[in-house]
Amino acid sequence: MFIDPKNLEQLAAVVEHGTLQEAARQLRTSQPALSRMISNLENRLGVKLFERSSRPLIPTEIGLKLSQRGRAIKTIRERAYEDVQLGLKGLSGVLTIGAPPFLCERLVGDAISTFLRERPSILVKLRSDYFPQLERYVALNQVDALICPLRLLASPKKDLVVESLFEDEHVVVLRKDHALTKKSTIDANDLQSATWISHAEHSMLRSDMATALTSFGVENLHIAFQSESSGAIMEMLRSTDFLTVLPRYAILGDQAKDRLAELPVRFVTSAMTVGIVTPRNRLESPLLAAFTNHMRSYVQNDLHARYRLSHSEKHR
Repeated sequence: MFIDPKNLEQLAAVVEHGTLQEAARQLRTSQPALSRMISNLENRLGVKLFERSSRPLIPTEIGLKLSQRGRAIKTIRERAYEDVQLGLKGLSGVLTIGAPPFLCERLVGDAISTFLRERPSILVKLRSDYFPQLERYVALNQVDALICPLRLLASPKKDLVVESLFEDEHVVVLRKDHALTKKSTIDANDLQSATWISHAEHSMLRSDMATALTSFGVENLHIAFQSESSGAIMEMLRSTDFLTVLPRYAILGDQAKDRLAELPVRFVTSAMTVGIVTPRNRLESPLLAAFTNHMRSYVQNDLHARYRLSHSEKHR
């Protein structure tokens, strides 16, 4: 036998308020309409829902049980509505972001942490990997967005929505109290005689480093450590006299904390553009739209503030 969930909600209101008059007011209906509903429901079920002689209305045992079901239905309906509203505002759901290791650890992770402070009910999955695997994730709809250097993209742009976030360049990074930091100018011989940290063989940072140093006249490096772990590379920089090449964002604002510095070396290689990439054939969710807006704001405020701080520290 079908029982209209709306009737159970109405029954719950009558039991809660004790009178048809007050229940009708709360439900924005009429007292006669509620009375007819109760009579019809009693006739269909073959049971009495209220003690007729009582004032206020006292439910029978079955009337009380059905009213409890009605309250549960009302709660579920209200929560479903809240879920929809949160989803429309980008305050619920699951978001999967892909990025290369250094971007994950030195920029994207921080941006996600500030995003989650405002949205504690969502789940963000961050996938750290290298190209071309990251690009496959986009093609297979396994990530909602990539944060990456845009020059790495091989897929036709017509399949992707590509937005630039900021421009960066590669720099030589070393421990803050390294002997080379005392020199006002650095030449190729200084870099050639240094000991280096290299990136993973399948990392674009490895080829970027080789290209940048070759353009400066440095080849055949003495490499003492190689890793695909950004954390291990940063720790090795802090505790040794080794050098490496990194994007500037990797140390922006953290030089004092990480005890790191960059050498006054300018490579002739072109600037690197970092952007956000999403599949064109997917309907953008409110959550993804909110994250994209957050990344724009993060770059405009937090990242640019680090650039300004870094610039002021150099000129003290």
